[in-house]
Amino acid sequence: MTHTDLGTGNGSGTAARRTVEPAHARALTDHGPGWAIMWDDHHDQPVIARPERGDDGTLLEVCAYEHMFGLGSDCDTCDDAHTCEACMPGGQPDFETIAAHMTDILGDYYLSRADIAAYMPLTLPYTRALRAHGYQRHLQGSRRPGSRSPRIYDTYGQEYRSPEGHRVEVNIPLTAPDPAHGDAPAPPLTIRWIYLGRIASGGTYPHTDLRADIPPADVAAMIAAHVDIHPPAAPDATAGGADGPDSAATPAPV
Repeated sequence: MTHTDLGTGNGSGTAARRTVEPAHARALTDHGPGWAIMWDDHHDQPVIARPERGDDGTLLEVCAYEHMFGLGSDCDTCDDAHTCEACMPGGQPDFETIAAHMTDILGDYYLSRADIAAYMPLTLPYTRALRAHGYQRHLQGSRRPGSRSPRIYDTYGQEYRSPEGHRVEVNIPLTAPDPAHGDAPAPPLTIRWIYLGRIASGGTYPHTDLRADIPPADVAAMIAAHVDIHPPAAPDATAGGADGPDSAATPAPV
């Protein structure tokens, strides 16, 4: 898959060079839906690429076209049609403001660059398998430190959205069992059913633990079947963030 290189990098790799210019945002508008601003470490510059180029962590995803017009705005109508007069006088996007927000996002996301590059390849088989069911990866994943004694292990979580917008998260174990606890089971692959909502106010999401060696295609089929069989209990069940504790979640029925 090809991408469009934009801007010039000086090869320094310094934070000062990690910027998105108004010309980059304008160029993303010219490309339209299905494209994104991404960061290319090899050339120290933003590029425009299909979001799939970030599936394996090779490129750092900054912002998709579909989200760029609402950056920094609480306006509910400021979507990819960018027709909100209050946010965009004359119907013209404020590319300087959009680029400034993208630069802030890039700075925030770059803090996790090493983890994204190292662990996104682990999520790639699930991303491809779920895409066959219409699920799309949302942003790039994040690493979570382990806290389940005696099974202390780190995970890397990647969120996906169904064609209807139902959110689930696949959490991949990153560490092997502690040799000091030889009888401990292998760390599981954990599916968090975000779309079902939290078990209690401020509580955790229901989850299902699976063997980590189950083929990704089987995991994807199970996720798709679960969402079909267990629709959200309320229309707003998919609202809210996916952060928060998850170690005490109750397994969801499969």
